[in-house]
Amino acid sequence: MLSKTSVWRYFDVWLLAAVILLTGYGVLMIRSAITGSPAYVTYPRQQLIWATLGLIILMVTAAIDYRVLTSAHWWIYAGLVGLLVAVLISGQVNNDARRWIQITSSFQIQPSEFGRIFIVITFAQFLSNRRHRMERFDNTLVTLAYFALPVGLIFIQPNLGMTILFMFIWFIMIWVAGLPLRHFMMLGALGLAVGLAVFPLLADYQKERITTFLNPEEANADDVFNIDQAEISIGSGGLTGKGYLQGTQSQLGFLRAQHTDFIFSVLTEEMGLLGGSVVVLGLIGVILWRILRAAALSPDPAGKLICAGIAAILFFQTAVNVGMNVRVLPVTGLTLPFVSYGGSSLITLFLAIGVVESVLMRQRKQEFG
Repeated sequence: MLSKTSVWRYFDVWLLAAVILLTGYGVLMIRSAITGSPAYVTYPRQQLIWATLGLIILMVTAAIDYRVLTSAHWWIYAGLVGLLVAVLISGQVNNDARRWIQITSSFQIQPSEFGRIFIVITFAQFLSNRRHRMERFDNTLVTLAYFALPVGLIFIQPNLGMTILFMFIWFIMIWVAGLPLRHFMMLGALGLAVGLAVFPLLADYQKERITTFLNPEEANADDVFNIDQAEISIGSGGLTGKGYLQGTQSQLGFLRAQHTDFIFSVLTEEMGLLGGSVVVLGLIGVILWRILRAAALSPDPAGKLICAGIAAILFFQTAVNVGMNVRVLPVTGLTLPFVSYGGSSLITLFLAIGVVESVLMRQRKQEFG
């Protein structure tokens, strides 16, 4: 039995349960998605191994006072930038993008996946230290400069989806920190100008994704093929689905990237709207609710901002992944949290939940002594 002074009394078991259930669901759907693809036969087992490792990391991170991390925020920021520079110098190239660092012959990491969690921790303390300057526009420009270096390094990998995610993190965290509305209006005009200036610098495949989304009628048939198949998968699932391992679009090889970007189409086709979409989005909703609860309970500005930033990551990735599956957003390559296949993504998400638990477990200790 836990003592009244133990911080573990405030560990959120409901948050952990939702994460474990969603991850388990993801492993099952990966198993179905790779059926008929011998090259991917080990993926479900690998995902389960990463989930186990992630759970260990979650518990260890929860045991560490998050203020140890925020006190070292400049070192974490420097480490993040160093990893992103290392990617550009000696990173592994896959599909014309240099985003990975090879650790062993069979294992590689994507630093930008870790970076989305690191930037939340460092920026939370950075904003907390400057919270009395939020009314000054020059402070807003300083926060943008803080993000500019890692975002620029991610953009030239190239990785447009992660670049947009980082900027969304900046937006949500600085909004929660109290940025005046007039600053948002000024930055909106600046952001539109930057977006128009950056478009010519995008890789050809990134331009094609955007133009295909905006004007699908004139797009190359191959460019819209997978989007069409995703739409067919979701539409054919109905309320109850075709049954586990019975999805025709994925099982017969029509749907590409079915275990990563388009796993939402697989689970909706096989498990239907009720057993697939509602269950997955419901569990993600529970996770977001518990994270926002932790933010509300934290009396520490940095702790509150950390939770807000992590909630922003989960919400944005979910919205974009589902949006591109149902054809309301362009394809960006962002995965469905805890469900899509990927070691770096899954482990860093477990790390993020561990940080949230650490914030929650120590809010009572800060408040009462």
